[in-house]
Amino acid sequence: MADFQQHAAELNALDVCVVAVSSDAREDAVRTADTLGLGLTVLCELDAADASHSTGCYTGLHKDTPHVQPASFVLAPDGTVVYAVYSSGQVGRFTAGDALVIARGLWKAKSAATTG
Repeated sequence: MADFQQHAAELNALDVCVVAVSSDAREDAVRTADTLGLGLTVLCELDAADASHSTGCYTGLHKDTPHVQPASFVLAPDGTVVYAVYSSGQVGRFTAGDALVIARGLWKAKSAATTG
């Protein structure tokens, strides 16, 4: 999340909206957002089992509490999922750099379609 915060200006310039979703309790999510200085939207108290069932993301346990492993989705303006990245732990997470590459590619394709 901090990575996305660091690249917020670049993402905003491309009209990219970043939303973080967590299975953490509200108090924990607020504390994390405050600690990281996040200016992005953070939703919390996601039910891990429901999220896994509906998106296919991995789940795990943290302090005997189910939680959602990192999963990232890039949506087109019409809501279609154009990229999905799933991680089963700390390795292989989607980065702000990945989001920028995808967003720039989508902008290029959109520009080509409207001018061609």
